[in-house]
Amino acid sequence: MGLESDIYTELYDLRESLRKEHTYSNGREPVVCTDEVLKEIAGRIPTKLEDFQAIVGIGARFVELYGEDFLAITRKYAITAAKGSSMDSNVAVTLRELQKKLINISKNNRLLFQPKIYRKTAFDLVSLPGDDYMGLLFGKKRLIRLCDTTKGAEHVKVYKALNEIVREVNRDLREKGQYDLYIAYPFIEGKMPGENFDVRAPLALFPVILEKDPRSMTLTFDGSRDIVYNNILVTAFVKYSGKNRFLPNNVIEECSAESFLTNLIDFYEEQGLSIKCSYGAPILFENYKAGEFPKYMPGEFSMVQNMLLGKYPTYSSSIQKDFDDLLAKGEINGALSDLVADLNLLDYLSELPHPLTAQDIKERGMEASEKEITYINSLNSAQENVLTAIMKQDELVVQGPPGTGKSQVITGLITSAVTSGKTVLMVSEKKTALDVVYSRLGNLSKYCLLIDDVGNKDQFYKQLATMLEIGTPKRGTDLSELSESIDKDVATLTDIANQIYSPGSFGIEPYKLYSMDRWLDLTDKLQYEEYRIIKEDVSSKMLTLKYPEVKELNRKFGDPVLVSNFKEYCDCVDKTPWLSQMKPDLSEYKIGEMKADLSALEKEMVEWRSKGLLSRLFSKGKVNRDATVMLDKYFDRYNERTLKEVMDDPRQIRDRLDDYEMYSARATVYNKLNENERIYGRNLLELSKSKRASYDKSNSDIYKYVLNTHLQEFDATHKAVLQEVQDFDSIIADMDRKIQLKKDLTRDKVEEIMQNDLRFITESKRRGDINRIIENKRKWSLNKFIGRYGYELFKGVKVWLLTPEVVSEILPLEMGVFDLLIFDEASQMYVEKGIPSIYRAKKVVVAGDHKQLRPSSLGVGRIDYEEDEDDENDEVSAALEEESLLDLARARYDNILLNFHYRSKYEELIAFSNYAFYGGKLFVSPNVVQPDRPPIEVYKVGGLWENKSNMKEAEKIVSLLKDFFITRRDFETIGIITFNVSQRDLINDLIDEESARDPVFGKAVNDEMRRSDNGEDVGLFIKNIESVQGDERDVIMFSVGYAKNAQGKLMQRFGWLNNRGGENRLNVAISRAKRKIHIVTSFEPEELQVDDSKNEGPRILKKYLQYARAVSNGDKKMAESILNSFNAEKWEPTALVSGEPPIMERVYNALVRKGYTVEKNVGIGGYQIDLAIKQDGRYILGVECDSRIYEISTATRERDYHRQKYLESRGWHIHRVWTPGMWKNPENEINKIVKAIEQRKVKA
Repeated sequence: MGLESDIYTELYDLRESLRKEHTYSNGREPVVCTDEVLKEIAGRIPTKLEDFQAIVGIGARFVELYGEDFLAITRKYAITAAKGSSMDSNVAVTLRELQKKLINISKNNRLLFQPKIYRKTAFDLVSLPGDDYMGLLFGKKRLIRLCDTTKGAEHVKVYKALNEIVREVNRDLREKGQYDLYIAYPFIEGKMPGENFDVRAPLALFPVILEKDPRSMTLTFDGSRDIVYNNILVTAFVKYSGKNRFLPNNVIEECSAESFLTNLIDFYEEQGLSIKCSYGAPILFENYKAGEFPKYMPGEFSMVQNMLLGKYPTYSSSIQKDFDDLLAKGEINGALSDLVADLNLLDYLSELPHPLTAQDIKERGMEASEKEITYINSLNSAQENVLTAIMKQDELVVQGPPGTGKSQVITGLITSAVTSGKTVLMVSEKKTALDVVYSRLGNLSKYCLLIDDVGNKDQFYKQLATMLEIGTPKRGTDLSELSESIDKDVATLTDIANQIYSPGSFGIEPYKLYSMDRWLDLTDKLQYEEYRIIKEDVSSKMLTLKYPEVKELNRKFGDPVLVSNFKEYCDCVDKTPWLSQMKPDLSEYKIGEMKADLSALEKEMVEWRSKGLLSRLFSKGKVNRDATVMLDKYFDRYNERTLKEVMDDPRQIRDRLDDYEMYSARATVYNKLNENERIYGRNLLELSKSKRASYDKSNSDIYKYVLNTHLQEFDATHKAVLQEVQDFDSIIADMDRKIQLKKDLTRDKVEEIMQNDLRFITESKRRGDINRIIENKRKWSLNKFIGRYGYELFKGVKVWLLTPEVVSEILPLEMGVFDLLIFDEASQMYVEKGIPSIYRAKKVVVAGDHKQLRPSSLGVGRIDYEEDEDDENDEVSAALEEESLLDLARARYDNILLNFHYRSKYEELIAFSNYAFYGGKLFVSPNVVQPDRPPIEVYKVGGLWENKSNMKEAEKIVSLLKDFFITRRDFETIGIITFNVSQRDLINDLIDEESARDPVFGKAVNDEMRRSDNGEDVGLFIKNIESVQGDERDVIMFSVGYAKNAQGKLMQRFGWLNNRGGENRLNVAISRAKRKIHIVTSFEPEELQVDDSKNEGPRILKKYLQYARAVSNGDKKMAESILNSFNAEKWEPTALVSGEPPIMERVYNALVRKGYTVEKNVGIGGYQIDLAIKQDGRYILGVECDSRIYEISTATRERDYHRQKYLESRGWHIHRVWTPGMWKNPENEINKIVKAIEQRKVKA
């Protein structure tokens, strides 16, 4: 029985029990609820009393009398579905340790202690007198213009200061979807109780929007976000005061100038903070240096009328609260329990465990079957295996190197889950990741909720309203018949592989037999006679041997010394058979004694023969005994024939003893041979005699005879599979047609399911209430709305795309509320930030790339850590990189590698990453055509390293950017990457200055920064390396920055590269480009002294700069040499039949003879095409030989379908050459290639 059936049975029994228990005094039993209601409860599994309000047929009396009884059953099954269990003490300790990492309760946290104003994150509004900021906060004023650069130098100064804040806030908006700009008013000063911890923090945060144009800055109140109290302050106070209490709802629902301060004091008073209130106009924010902060007693707090415009993230307390609730529940689900056990035993930077191999996947039953997967976008074999794997198990890691289609596989996971009736939660800290998946879902995205900013209520209610207004119902198609047909195609392709490309009964892959040249033409009389002689002289036993045995016999008897020894032995035995009966170790003296004994025997025999008949008769026994004694002395064994021969002619025996020395020596060789070797040797001698041929020729003839006999037998008995080979192209074409059809039909099917599930909202008893809230101008906060109507939402909305903070902020902490949880960019997420989401799921997929950036306590930080310093210490930054959710998950869960690279148009852009970081495991398509300019160009400008930046490099970047806007093709996108924050800011400043001087350039920059494509941000970015992960652009400009200082010295400090794993940052930077990389540097790679470096980072940086220079200079050999220095995995062909040239060589020679320009082994990026035909500087056809393809991959879908489709998607046209075809009719096989070439010529 299924889970729903089990629940129904138990609920039915409960209802009957309750009816008896609550029997009325007149004996009548109450209804309790109908069977239909029971089915509804069993299907929906409510977990709280409010959920019953959404079910038709249940009223308040049912909830009051029976609600808890029914919940006891449904909650139990909800926990069972998530494989829940009681939390053991060790797991609880681990979770508490992780919880401590959540909030940085230190003086680095601006929401707790802000001693001074930092230019990038805050501005003192009181320094701009005359504006009515109170009117803006409390609704009396709509906007305030803060500055106008046409009004003088002071306004210009303010503009520049505010521009720094605009950059930081907008950067976070693009990265995380969160607009964290607030007016902080008023402030609190004091000291935490029981600790020497000073406090200077905002008490309330008013959401605002700061907008700029080329000359002014405008501030407006943001009504879409809530005004909030500072819950971080409350959390810290709770911790230091030792009071255990739940965090309050910090949203300020009603806010008026008259009651604001009174309500604020009351709120904090309720949390235990007694604040001395002050009134009056806002005052300037005083900047305190170390040791200057006022002295307060522990627990003493005062209000100060400061008012700052600043960046204040506000989410962290919700995750903290989730941890509190989770620990209080004392229950844990399977995926979370598996993840957090024994954390201290892990080496997070280890390369182990490796991703599952193709064989591992096959053995675990994870290899994709069409009937088990659904998709709305094209998937490759690795992506398909991910979909299958998560069906088979509850936890999985997806390793997604740059450009390998993580978003595609996540889309596939989502749609596959939806078609199975599952609810999906996708979580990522990167807004870009959420946007990309949302975009990939296409028209299905209107049934999904994407929430990256909990404060943006308008976006949430707009999505929900659109969803509920969807009209015409979709009608999907059953996909089972189509899937079964595709599986049959795959089975046919597998049959080809199993029968021709896997070892057969003879012990060799039949295609290797087909790789031989044609042997004898039996229609020719002379050749037939040769065949007849060979067949007669070769023992039938040879045809029963396996190929490895035959091959070894051929090799062994290719030794002329062995053949000579074997022949001499056979000659001795043939001439003197009794030699084989003698003892093998008779010395020269013994042979001399034997000769003397034979002479004596001869004399005795002469005497015996000279006697009369009667005497001979009586003395014969003695003669026999004497002969027998002699034979016993020198023979191991003998028979009557040997005895007779010795007695008949002792002299002949004595004369032939001269052969004993040769015989005994050759016998040592012969005796080491097994039976088959002795038969083979005899056949070899006989055939050489019959044909009067050399032993080498006869050895070759026997070998070819045995192999060709097996080949002929295979060819005659496998007509069906050989026909399948002939039909291969049509099978693939038909399979492709059906897969494309299935994609389209799946989209309709998924839409039907998602649309149909909306009935849980539209048919809810509370639909009217939901509509009123959606339509109301004053919207409920998201957590309040979802807390009330989550029952309908979680059943009705199948797909949720959220950040980890939003998960904790708006979703109830219920175990297993989602069937599938998918993390993206998990390498940059702290473990503790993923814990609450995992608790809410039954199955978990963690996607990321452990060869890229880990989360850092500087820059990205824990939830609410902020950069407070203007300068960044790179070395400290790298040292503070810590374990990520991906690091932990890949040590706990099975992981699958995505290995097809799609991002880079030219292989040079990704080849270095593939070799240096991924061991050459990625499939990277060779270039179909080379660009006019190298894909990587290096510019050496000779700048200086001053104030952690490089002015000449920054100027060159701006110059390149201007040129880009003038010369770009196909409306290319662009991004700029720097190694550090200071260089990033310098480039930003120079772009702003140039924009002011050149309005055309300024407009181009502004338009490019705002650019989006189908909801995805594809605009110009200028980012330091820590924040660029997950982004991609057509063109990347890269400023190295580091250079010689004013004293002419290039510091060999390398900063972040010195740390273990620090080279991952380089991998991030160099793998963002689709079409082009511009590298601006100020030194030659050889100036880096890296031989003594403790870790690989500096050496890899040097190699990359050398590689980039080689590509820039068109030095292909040098580039390949650098790539090969990494000793990455490369495919090496296994031997074909001895002495036969590879099929590739035969095809190459044939095509060259026909006048075509053909290149071998095309590609440096990690995948090579056997042969490529070139015309007018472009490859018009790639030729792949079956032998290589079948050796590289054993997985049918990857080998026969996805690999070719991948190459076609990169612009290649591929023709496969079949070894059986080259054997049967090589001219016809070559003509097929010629036809394909000529067709491509016409199209080109």
